Amino acid sequence: MTIQNPTLLTNEDIINIAPAAGSTGPVTKASEKYSFVPTLTVVDALRDVDWFPIDVKQSKPRMDDRVSFQKHLIRFAHRQPTLLESERVDLLLWNSHDLGSSLKLFAGVWRFVCGNGLMVGSELVNFSHKHIGFDIDGLVGSALEIANHAGVVAENIEVMKAITLTPAEKGIFAESAHKLVYDDPEKAPINSENLLSTRRYEDCKDDLWTVMNAVQENIVRGGLRGSKVNENGHRRRVTTRPVKSLDRDVKLNQALWHLTEKMRELKSSNNN
Repeated sequence: MTIQNPTLLTNEDIINIAPAAGSTGPVTKASEKYSFVPTLTVVDALRDVDWFPIDVKQSKPRMDDRVSFQKHLIRFAHRQPTLLESERVDLLLWNSHDLGSSLKLFAGVWRFVCGNGLMVGSELVNFSHKHIGFDIDGLVGSALEIANHAGVVAENIEVMKAITLTPAEKGIFAESAHKLVYDDPEKAPINSENLLSTRRYEDCKDDLWTVMNAVQENIVRGGLRGSKVNENGHRRRVTTRPVKSLDRDVKLNQALWHLTEKMRELKSSNNN
């Protein structure tokens, strides 16, 4: 396996890792209007248009009756992927059989140096397909659109790499990202500057893309040391936890991409 050619998953692999993806029917309380969309049928359709599964996850259901029907996320790499120096543009499939969400396709960016998968929040590369009246041809069309727009995502990344942030701008970016994570930043175990911590030499740069990836990794992987005030009013040391919820992972990743795009637009307009 190479970073450009990751190991491809079979349908059996997918089911072994995320049994919900192999469900043959919806949760029992589904109405007659609900169209069951087998995830593996979608996977096979995506293979037909050169998107191949390389990773899969499923959420942890809160109720027992959702087991084997819960949300799951599958990452795909294209047969001819859009590659940058250190990144690859992927496709992600989001589905569930518990009535919890529509079927979604959106672009993702895989950064080889840290193995983090960023989920793109651009309206150009995010598609939602309802189970009611589901159209497989429409979904395949969305997958083709993502492939067609992968170059646009890559171009935006190159622009981000060329944008240098001042220390003040890095602080503003981190503060904004901090608010995405913590509803009450004043009670957060870490401050916004902690999100700018770097984990490797390659991330000791001031360009927008690298700063965003450092912040994203610190949010998603956790492991930052901080402190919290307990019920007795005493401060105790804590370590931030990784994001394990699929819903939160997707929401934070796409919000962070949106924030980064807005910073890119702002910096680009100021330079014109």
